[in-house]
Order: sequence, then structure tokens, then C-alpha cells
Amino acid sequence: MKKIIIVSLLFMCFLAINSAFANSDIEYFPQNQPPSIIELAFLRELGLPILETMSSYGDNQLFEFGRIEKIERNIENDYYDVSLRVISFEGAHNPPHKLINITFRIPPGLPSENYKVISNKAIISYKAKHITPEEVEKLSKFTN
Repeated sequence: MKKIIIVSLLFMCFLAINSAFANSDIEYFPQNQPPSIIELAFLRELGLPILETMSSYGDNQLFEFGRIEKIERNIENDYYDVSLRVISFEGAHNPPHKLINITFRIPPGLPSENYKVISNKAIISYKAKHITPEEVEKLSKFTN
């Protein structure tokens, strides 16, 4: 009986130690409250790469209401995947509005044919869709 308990404890310790060496960490940013100062600073730093990315995908508009949704850290390969969203507009903040989701890899890592690299950031994904004024209102609620 003692052997079973000791083996079980050793096995549980092994699992606890092994889980400490995970390959990635993910941090989600709450979207139902105003952005933190660190999020605002990071979005400001990403402003030019966001505009350049939008332009490279044919969305020659300006943007506002940026939010970082999540950051995933890959410990093994030493990079961060930063997923964010912005709302684009034309003219004086006029429609048409688009919801644009971008995931950047920072640093971009080794050159790859799979990803565009803009401003030393790899573009892992880019999605754009037209949204209604009501959707703009809902998505911008906590960004001011």
C-alpha cells in the first residue's frame, strides 16, 4: 500500500513539474472594460504597422477603436503572436466601416513564404468585414 501511495505522489509531482514547462502562455485582454495604459501604449506603437498592413491588403482607410484581444507567447521559439482589432473608416470617420482583425508575430522569426513581413512584424492573419453603425457602437463602447 505504501508503494502505491509513493508511486502516486511521484507521478503527481512529475505532472506538476512537467506542466511548468509549457510551450506557450496566452493572455486575454478583457473587452468589457476600458483598455489599460500598457494596451494603449502598445497599440500606439503598432499604429504604423497596422496602417501598412491594411494598405497591403487593399484597405486604404484610417482606423480607430483599436483593442488588443490576446497575446500568445511561444516560449520555445521566443516570439509573441499579438491579436488585435480595429475599426476602419473613410473620410471624417464616415462609413463604410470595417472590422479588421490582425495577428502579428513579433519578432517575425525566420523568413517564410507563408507570411508577409511589414515593419519587422509577420502578419499571421488578416480578416476584414463590413460592419453596421450599430456594430461600431457596440465594439467601441469601452475604447474611449
